[in-house]
Amino acid sequence: MTKLSEAAYLGRLPDVRMSFQLLGLHARQVDSNWTYPSHEHSMYEIHWMLDGEMNMVVNGQSYSQSVGDLLFIRPGMTHSCTGAGPKGFTYFSVHFSVHDTSFCRELNRCKDIYYPADSSLASGLSSSLCTLYYLATEHLSMPLSSSKQMKVHAAVFELLGSLVGQLSQNASITLSRKETIAHQIAEYIEDSVRYIHLHGDVRESERTWIQDIAKSLNISPSQINRIFREVYGTAPRKFLSETLLNEAQRLLKQTDLNIDHIAMMLGYKTNAHFSRQFKRWTGITPSEFRIHSQRTAAKEHLGDQEPFPHEICMYRYQKKLPLD
Repeated sequence: MTKLSEAAYLGRLPDVRMSFQLLGLHARQVDSNWTYPSHEHSMYEIHWMLDGEMNMVVNGQSYSQSVGDLLFIRPGMTHSCTGAGPKGFTYFSVHFSVHDTSFCRELNRCKDIYYPADSSLASGLSSSLCTLYYLATEHLSMPLSSSKQMKVHAAVFELLGSLVGQLSQNASITLSRKETIAHQIAEYIEDSVRYIHLHGDVRESERTWIQDIAKSLNISPSQINRIFREVYGTAPRKFLSETLLNEAQRLLKQTDLNIDHIAMMLGYKTNAHFSRQFKRWTGITPSEFRIHSQRTAAKEHLGDQEPFPHEICMYRYQKKLPLD
């Protein structure tokens, strides 16, 4: 009889299932009279000065930016900008969102907004920002090749890693009991979605809802809702809905699986049930989302631009639609 050889892990990494959106990345040169009105958005923003001087007002606090200075603006922060010198200025702006609990926790932990050019954070991000800047200027003249688009992805993740690393150095990494519980709740929710994705059709009652999580952590459902909302700024059910929505959108955009198959993979009994829920989340059907995504991809390949479907859907989802 042949003896089976033994095997042991020499190393292992956790699953990587990050939903990331990069929107509105641009470099702009403006004259001294240029201004941008007060506004807010649901994205994180890195605002990096390349030349000249400007003033940015964030949540009522004024910051003066010179060459190399960086502002890190978080979702929901009201901000506006004006020139501060006689010759205008040049800046580079990166807007992004990350649907990953550990990353968002670190991004929100440090509350500083302004980082001067000689700070560890500004200098630590400069290499990735330079790479993205040069790729952005190249894309302005002609569409990026597939290999250059992959370089954009690589630079973005390098930027994220550097950003989280630098922010973690500036803040205590010790989690409070409340943060620890909220992180456990998020992991339970993500594990539930992962189980649905791996095992296909799952009965509605077998999903991990608030009562199941509360029982596992030995606290009440009301405590689950309160703690999670205090730490993450959203309700657990909304977080679950966003996780399912992100996975549905990824499958619709990145695969050619039919919608029946996607519905089954996400634990819905029928295509009709999945389509109703998707439209309730986004305002459009899965078929409409897929068609819009394909058209957008084709236009971007030709160098044209139009609003990205995910941004439209998430706006509708966050602003208008009720949750289960």
